[in-house]
Amino acid sequence: MLAAVVKRPGELVIEQVEKPKPGPGQFLIKVLASSICNATDNHILEGIFDGNHDRYPQVLGHEVCGEVVELGSDITDVQIGERIAMYTPYGAFQEYVPVDRYGYGFARVPDNLSNEAASICEMFDGAFRGTIAPAEVQPGERVLIVGAGPMGLTAASAAAACGAKVCVMDFHENRLRKAREMGASFTYDRSRMSAKEIVEAVRHDMGEIDLACMCIALDRSEELDAFYVPVETLRENGRMTGLNVEVKLEYHNHRMNPFHLNRKNVKYKHMLERDGSIEDFQRAFRMVSEGKIPIEKLITHRITLDQLPWALDMCHNHLDECIKFIVYPRLGEDGLKE
Repeated sequence: MLAAVVKRPGELVIEQVEKPKPGPGQFLIKVLASSICNATDNHILEGIFDGNHDRYPQVLGHEVCGEVVELGSDITDVQIGERIAMYTPYGAFQEYVPVDRYGYGFARVPDNLSNEAASICEMFDGAFRGTIAPAEVQPGERVLIVGAGPMGLTAASAAAACGAKVCVMDFHENRLRKAREMGASFTYDRSRMSAKEIVEAVRHDMGEIDLACMCIALDRSEELDAFYVPVETLRENGRMTGLNVEVKLEYHNHRMNPFHLNRKNVKYKHMLERDGSIEDFQRAFRMVSEGKIPIEKLITHRITLDQLPWALDMCHNHLDECIKFIVYPRLGEDGLKE
């Protein structure tokens, strides 16, 4: 079968690999659609990801939707033909993927959800389970999202679907425009406004913030002040959540004054502190299927495996031209560049 394999940092090849056979506690899915994780997939390719995927060689990708085609001997509660979506540690950019029944967890895809949308929904692992759900967002609360990449846009839309009033900060107008399409009431362009100007604008437009969500892997501001806006705009006893994206760097590239967190008694939450996170994951899929979160709006490109190098470069170096890539596990010119 075809797979996109990172042989070593910086070397990505499309090659034939052996089709996996499910073990007793596994089942096998045929990949229907997968999607690029803009930050993590590039970090893995560069060799700077610090976590589960810190190994080589490996099949790239982890956001996937597939159809169950084979069951291990111990599997009794999964059916052939079911569609599931999940995070996979085994690599998404290949034709077949093994699934550990009692591993990281997966969601059953509602009938009215497309394969493309379902593959993107893997982002709810971080953008809902890791940010919105543990914060227990209430209707009428005011939420600031820092970073309007795919994760930040998903978190913004999920917060709006929970009844919150949402504002979003980012460097790219195409992403801020998308944030407004997905439920944000206000957006702030960091490339045109200083951090202090954004603080003043947030206070004017929103008042004090109840929840700030850090949806970035790296701080792209020259001033390294990504935390300044959320800390300054949060109310006393406000909350913060954030994505857990580990990156190997020789220096920490966020600069902040922790005394402001203490002064306001800011509470920080993450999904590891919350029970029932798998149920949160399935709940997010239901919200999409019910039309509460327009996740398909994130899709800007559809590609085949041979177009991955170009697509990864786009996600890394041309953020103003793309948001989310769908990947199909085949070769040929039927992949589309939109």
